[in-house]
Amino acid sequence: MNQKGVLIRAALAGTFVLLLFSALSIRVVHLQLGKHEALRESYKRRVVYRQELQGNRGRILDRNGHTLAQDEGRKHVAIDPEFIHRHGKPVELQEALTRFLRVEPALIGTRLADTERRFHYLEKFVDQRRADQMMGYLKENALQRGVVLQEVNSRSYPHGNLLSHVVGFANREGAGSLGIEQEMNRYLRGKGGLRVGEKDGRRRELVTRRRVQIDPEDGADVTLTVDQYLQHGVEEALEEGIREYNALGGWAVVMDVKTGAILAMASKPDFDPNRFFEFEQERMRNRNLRMIYEPGSIMKPLVFGAALNEGLVDPKEMIDCEHGVWIHRRRPLRDYHPYAELSAEDVLKKSSNIGTAKIALRMSPEKLYTYFEEFGFGQRTGIELPGEEAGISHPPSRWDSLTHSRVSIGHSISVTALQMAAAMNVIANDGRKVNPFMIQEVRSPHGTVLYKQEQGPEGAQVFRPEVAQEMRRLMSRIVGPGGTGRRAAVEGYTVAGKTGTAEKIMSDGTYSERANIASFAGFLPAENPALTIVVSIDEPRGEKRTGGSVAAPVFRRIAEHAVACLTIPPGGFE
Repeated sequence: MNQKGVLIRAALAGTFVLLLFSALSIRVVHLQLGKHEALRESYKRRVVYRQELQGNRGRILDRNGHTLAQDEGRKHVAIDPEFIHRHGKPVELQEALTRFLRVEPALIGTRLADTERRFHYLEKFVDQRRADQMMGYLKENALQRGVVLQEVNSRSYPHGNLLSHVVGFANREGAGSLGIEQEMNRYLRGKGGLRVGEKDGRRRELVTRRRVQIDPEDGADVTLTVDQYLQHGVEEALEEGIREYNALGGWAVVMDVKTGAILAMASKPDFDPNRFFEFEQERMRNRNLRMIYEPGSIMKPLVFGAALNEGLVDPKEMIDCEHGVWIHRRRPLRDYHPYAELSAEDVLKKSSNIGTAKIALRMSPEKLYTYFEEFGFGQRTGIELPGEEAGISHPPSRWDSLTHSRVSIGHSISVTALQMAAAMNVIANDGRKVNPFMIQEVRSPHGTVLYKQEQGPEGAQVFRPEVAQEMRRLMSRIVGPGGTGRRAAVEGYTVAGKTGTAEKIMSDGTYSERANIASFAGFLPAENPALTIVVSIDEPRGEKRTGGSVAAPVFRRIAEHAVACLTIPPGGFE
């Protein structure tokens, strides 16, 4: 090639380079000085770092400050498949992750193989200990690159099933979904924060370019009236009774007589709130609030007390119990054991349906219904738990010809165990109604008391104090020799209470001959009560099915544990 040709080619090449450089320069100037909002916004979207910060949910505590629910740090485990395939050891990493993560190995392999993605979750809410063990192993074997751990808060229930229906649970989004977690969600939930800045090519925050930092706030702590240790004994006694009598389930509530504070509340079957997603809805039903049932004979002391308060019965008078069968309004009413005549106080002691019905009929339907209203039947107690049922208590205008005699023995009316505890507590509390409550106080993270409750709202003076005192004497006879509740006796203490055996209503509206609810409702010490306790066992199966045979022994075990746990003296508190 001659020199002239070389010069021409060099000139052309130089001209091309000069034109290219000029074009690039013009483009750069244009990009810098021109109006390119779409490009600028696209860039900002790619580099912006935005993180919503989560405040810790408040704790739930028992009356003594023991933790029943709290937030704890956990980890979301994720991977960058594209980065791992370029810089890591995918085969070895898959084998290592399979050792620590509770997911199918095939899922790990599938997500590792998806190299078109830069981010995949493998397992969420991994506890700190397991996450630390995994990362320690990965680092030791140089496999950690491309594995990402995200810090998150997760709700933890250190006692598992204990108090599960009361405490409830918070779902994966951190919202209260049952029990106290739901009812007090407005106090428990923290206030979110925000962090805004820029991120690098690996999506990590550039701390030096942080523009916004709003710190989150933790939620308030909620202290309950329940006692963790007492609750443990109540649940053990209830489970033992259910096993012993091959029952479907059971429920129990323990209430402070003077204040109305709920000291224990158990419902079986139950669930583990740490694994709430594994349980069917039926196991999450708190039967103390959401199971309405005909109470049976535990209603009798309330009716007897109303008649005594109205001056319509003398405990010593004799009542004809018709040898066990009484035809009233052309329909028979029967006693479990036949009696000829019983004193009124023995009508209560022997749980005569006939004698109780005859005493109830001395009151007008309107007067008896007024007492039911004052006891709280047919209305919610207002306990600080969601889903409470009101029960069924029809006014006299809706009574048929038999209702008056039947409600007196606990039929044709439906209640909850909590309603029955509050009603029975009227007798224990010198005739005055006090409504049950469960929240002792709510305190902010800074120590400010946001809410405090020392006693439930007082209702009416339903019975005169001397009538309530006489009823306690009469009910203590039920637990004595010859009474239907003698298996509820607690050594060293006087117990007052009443047994109940209510046949369950079948789907066709008739009463079952075999399926029943066995109950015992009472209080102790009888002269100066400290605790009111209601126990029900659902469908005991076997020879023993009555309240005296099934529920009374469970009451005794609960009461024995309670007096020891709360150090209640035999004569009650001063």
